[in-house]
This record gives sequence, structure tokens and C-alpha cells, in this order.
Amino acid sequence: MNFGLSEEQQMLSDSVDRMMAGHAQAAAADPISHWQDYCDLGLPALSLPEAHGGYGGAEEVMIAFTAYGRYLAEAPLLQPLLSGRVLSEAGGERAHDLLARIISGQDRVALCLWEPNSGWHWDAPQTKADPMAQGWRLRGQKTAVLDADASVWLLCPARMADGIGLFLVPPHSDGVKIKTMRTPDGRRVANFAFDGAYLPADAAIGDPTKNGALLARAIDEGIAAVCAEMVGAMDRLLEITVEYMETRKQFGVSIGSFQALQHRAADMLIEIEQAKSMTFHAVAAQRKDAANRSCNVAAAKALVNRAARFVGQQAIQLHGGMGMTEEYPAGRYFQRLTVLEMMFGNTDHHLSQVEKAGGVTG
Repeated sequence: MNFGLSEEQQMLSDSVDRMMAGHAQAAAADPISHWQDYCDLGLPALSLPEAHGGYGGAEEVMIAFTAYGRYLAEAPLLQPLLSGRVLSEAGGERAHDLLARIISGQDRVALCLWEPNSGWHWDAPQTKADPMAQGWRLRGQKTAVLDADASVWLLCPARMADGIGLFLVPPHSDGVKIKTMRTPDGRRVANFAFDGAYLPADAAIGDPTKNGALLARAIDEGIAAVCAEMVGAMDRLLEITVEYMETRKQFGVSIGSFQALQHRAADMLIEIEQAKSMTFHAVAAQRKDAANRSCNVAAAKALVNRAARFVGQQAIQLHGGMGMTEEYPAGRYFQRLTVLEMMFGNTDHHLSQVEKAGGVTG
């Protein structure tokens, strides 16, 4: 597999890195203020086909999310990736109109995958859409919806007799209750309760018999993107740790001169390099058939999860008490990695998916 970047990909990498570095230095109170910059650079369309103004490549997504993790960015990026993929493949005028507004920055959409007591299993939603004469009634709950609030469109999977329905819920809809909160790394999530929310007939998009496969593809892209984000965060965390080891002195010398601590930093580097390789593998798997794609992506997430746990814990231990302070960046990277480790499923969940599929293929 060729891991080198093309000239166009290198230009994208440089542009994304420059933009996110500037955002990190600016430290806006509301990360949503950076959303239009993302749109101007074309980031919401990274994985979309060229017909929708996208690049059409998983490699470009990896480039963007690696920088996203490196700079601990908080402006919405994962949700546009997920919802954009679903909207582009669901088809229909309503979906494509909303997709165009996402790409331009006029609207944001959040895909609501998880429900209470469902774990990380999204494919059997208990949320139900009841047909009416001129529309639908939506009943159920969705939890831990990243980058969502009352001003965001919701893309909500719901149970139907012939499969999984996909429903567009406009912002500020009647019959929708919202509770917002913060993740341990400071990002916004929301829980939604649909108490008979009325939706017009054209709120249903896609084909219920095919929507499950469509969602599975979007989720696999999302998992590969999160792996890239974790790699970016681990890379930077190792740099911070080595810098600290070179400046922190004990017994009159820097602790970076102690061979035992050098070995621990080397072990961190090995884990990161393995995580990078598995992330490349997850990216390449996006071109495989559905079963092989999902199995390879699950294997990648399991290994990257373990690497993130190891690198994060080693970094905190090497920093001592300094690593746990909110003001010091190492603690913030550890918090981000901890959240990402659980996103789309923890290590045991993904290992069970690999076992169920019969193992990873080349």
C-alpha cells in the first residue's frame, strides 16, 4: 500500500493544518464559529462523490481528521461526514437540497444513531415512525448525539415494518425534547426524546430495505475517521511528553536522560506507529465489500483503542501530577483520547465484531 500523499493531498494537508493551527491559537469561546471556515475549505464534502462537490476519497478524510486530532479541534466535522454520506446516497430532492446547504455552511445535520440500553448496536432502533394520512409521528429516544442542539437538523433512523426508515427532523420541531451536556473533553452532545413529533410525508428519505447498508457504510467511514483523529492526538501527545522530559529536571539532569523513561517513550512511539498502520488499513478497507470492510474497520478500531489507552496512560505517568491539570495540554489530549476510545464502540465491542465476522482479511 502506498502511504505517500499526492500533490493535491499534500496541498489539502497543508491547508487543513494551517487552518486548524490558527483556530487552536485563536481559542474561540464557541467552536461553531469555525464552522464556516471548514465549509470554505470543503471539509464537509471530503468523502462525497464529485457529483456532489466532493473529493470522493477516504484518504482525504484521514488527512483532515489527523489534523483535527492533533489540534484538539471542536468545530463539527464528524457529523457532516456521517450525514453527508447518508444524504448523498439516500437520494431524493429533499436530501440533496439539505446536502447542498450543509456543504455551503447554511445548515448542519446530526445523525442520531444511539438509543438508551442499545449499547453500540444501531441496527435495531426502537424509535418508531407511525404513518399518518399526510405524514409521520415519531416516537422514541436518541442519546449522545455529538455536536447537536436545538438549531440542528436531525437525521433519525427509526423502525419500520420493512426495514430502517430515515427521517429528517427540522430544528425546533414540536414534540421534540432536548437535553444538552458536555463530554469529558468539552464537546457538546445531546439527548432527544420524540413524543409524537409530527413530520411531513417527505421527511422520510431513502429506501427502508437499503438504509441499513447505507448507514453501515457511513459508520465504517466514521470509525476510520475517528482512528485518524486518535492517531493525530497521540502523535501530538508524544511530542508534548518528550518536550516535558527534556525540560523537567531531577537530580540536576533532565528526566529524558534516564534510560528507563526513554524506553517508555519508545514504547509509546511503537504503539502509535502500529495505530497508524491499522488506520491506513481501515482507510484502504473502504474499497472492499461490506462484510470485509466492516471487519477490517472493527479490527483497526480495536487496536487503535488499545494504543490510545497505552499512550495516554504513559503520557500522564511521565508527566506526574502536572499531566492531570486542566491547564496543561497533556491532560486535554488524554481526555480526548478517552472519549474517542468509546466512540462507535469500545475495544471489546469491536473485537466481538471481528470474531463474529470470522477474522480480518487482507
